[in-house]
Amino acid sequence: MITLEDIKFLKDVEVEVRVELGSIVKTFEFLLNLNEGDLIPLEKNIEDFLTIYIKNVPFAIGEIVNVNDRYGIRIIDLIKENV
Repeated sequence: MITLEDIKFLKDVEVEVRVELGSIVKTFEFLLNLNEGDLIPLEKNIEDFLTIYIKNVPFAIGEIVNVNDRYGIRIIDLIKENV
């Protein structure tokens, strides 16, 4: 089994991490008519889990948390197929 000690040489490598909050499909006209302050509805609810991607590959499932007036993502589960 690989340990953290085995791969410590990778510690300074930057990796793109993306969290998908939700998505929608709308017409181009909808986008053209957006104004500052408008809301874009998403298909997810605030309680729904979020997918965390590393290099566009699903890596984990998380949930939004608020700690000291800052938002973050708590890891709920790793997507084992990709680990």
